[in-house]
Amino acid sequence: MMYLEKLNINYAREVIMDCSRPLIASEVFRLLLKLQRSYALSEARLRHSLDLNDTDLRAVNLLRSMQTPSSGELARELGVSSAGITSVLDRLEVRGMVERRHHAADRRRTLVVPGRNFPVSTGPGQVLLRKLHTFYAQLDEPSRRNLGALLEEARRELETRDTVTSEENQANPTTSFQ
Repeated sequence: MMYLEKLNINYAREVIMDCSRPLIASEVFRLLLKLQRSYALSEARLRHSLDLNDTDLRAVNLLRSMQTPSSGELARELGVSSAGITSVLDRLEVRGMVERRHHAADRRRTLVVPGRNFPVSTGPGQVLLRKLHTFYAQLDEPSRRNLGALLEEARRELETRDTVTSEENQANPTTSFQ
């Protein structure tokens, strides 16, 4: 208990562990914001320890999550030009983190694969993934589908909407997430 007090996470622990009262949406939202900040700090520490800039680390993380992407696919995901992805891959290739190979069926297509010095773990993403697997295993199939739909709908809305004004928010205080 003393350890938890030192970390100043008693409130989050109480919110999560107290099953006698329902968890309200604003508490979940605050926990998600805290998680986002912690993740960003962890990513910054990892970027520093690997001596990578933000775009290079994002490329490493994407390579981990995609199955043998082409340089064009990485460029689209990162939002950079073909010249930009060439620079990113040149920097990572010099350090042995990635290798470029020609596609077996289409020699014009270049595939990107992990190199001999590819980081074993990309840090905070792995921690979150382990926690997500544990949580996900506790859900039934309808809850899994609902969670996936909620996250996808929120992602799409964040990508497509401009900032909502306070008048718009008051006119439509609830979302379709249910």
